[in-house]
Amino acid sequence: MKKNEAPANNLGRRQFLRASSLLGMGSLLIPRELFGAAPAPGGGCDPTTDDILGPYYLPGSPNTTQVALPGEPGTRLFISGNVLSNDCLTPVANATIEVWQANDAAVYDTSPAFLLRGTMSTDVNGAYAFETILPGPYLNGGQYRPKHIHFRVNKVGFPELITQLYFEGDPYIAADPWASQPDAAARIIPLNPIGVNELEGQFDIVLDGMVGIKPNRFGMDGDLLPVYPNPMTDRCSIHFNVFRSSQVRVHIADQNGRVLTTLINGQRTQGRYTTQWDGSDAKGAEAPTGVYLCLLEIDGRTVKAQRILRV
Repeated sequence: MKKNEAPANNLGRRQFLRASSLLGMGSLLIPRELFGAAPAPGGGCDPTTDDILGPYYLPGSPNTTQVALPGEPGTRLFISGNVLSNDCLTPVANATIEVWQANDAAVYDTSPAFLLRGTMSTDVNGAYAFETILPGPYLNGGQYRPKHIHFRVNKVGFPELITQLYFEGDPYIAADPWASQPDAAARIIPLNPIGVNELEGQFDIVLDGMVGIKPNRFGMDGDLLPVYPNPMTDRCSIHFNVFRSSQVRVHIADQNGRVLTTLINGQRTQGRYTTQWDGSDAKGAEAPTGVYLCLLEIDGRTVKAQRILRV
């Protein structure tokens, strides 16, 4: 590194921290240049796409832009951006942004301490910023989820946005059911070094211009991950997420929807779960080869289905 590069990095970090602290104090006038450029004008653009809520959301996180407290292990990460309407020009002021994530060891805190969680508001330029650490990837069923940060964005006049931010170069993105979605590409951002063990990234959020309620395509109750192995022979593993405490059933049904066996039937708290199907029906008889459905039912309503090919 050249000698004249360090002051620029330090200046950038000081600018970020100053802007972040002003946001934390409720300032509504922060220079846009502290947050990078907004998306290029174009008379319209694609709204930021949604993603799963995940099983670890907690309401009521503290109003703070310092999501990771001093001394939190991990690489320091500074995220900033602008929240805009779907013309990519009009700033959305006073939008409420909630963020939550795993720690460096890939563990979510669900205690009253609200660690690695924060709520903040955008300024008149639609700008936001927060300081955190780079989360670790965690094992979700049979595969790792890539590093990610959850966002929940609310503003009167816009549908609620629940989404996730991912990072370029993460080896687990390609196999992840959600990060690998083609429309998630705009939520995979590069991270740039700004100091020793410090990174920064920009995530601009474009809200849908629709007024009213737009359901999250992944649902708010739970989600069923791809069954593995599929096709199956002797048995398969079924991984699912429950997003709130609820009555949960996991059924295996034939193509006509007739339930052959129920693998899970009971109350479950928020979290990730795994069960298995050994290819038999409720009476223990072996099901013939063919196509079956795995159904995730939350409080009496089927929220997701996966096809299983038994060979």
